[in-house]
Amino acid sequence: MNSGTLLALLVGFSVVAKAIWELYLSPLARQRIPGPRLAAVSDFWHTWLQIRGRRTFTFHELFEVSAFYSGDCAADFTCM
Repeated sequence: MNSGTLLALLVGFSVVAKAIWELYLSPLARQRIPGPRLAAVSDFWHTWLQIRGRRTFTFHELFEVSAFYSGDCAADFTCM
């Protein structure tokens, strides 16, 4: 096995291990916080939204969903 193959296997294993940690084993994953799975694993999702020009709108929609699930605020900000 040459060093290039070993490096590729090591990088692949670390990516898979990080994804498993972030999706299933981390304290935030155990709290069942709603949101896109790709955003929990990497920053690519944020970059993709920025490129498409939908980042602000999507974050606002996710805020409304998380406020609904947490029970802290209603979507119309009645708790302020």
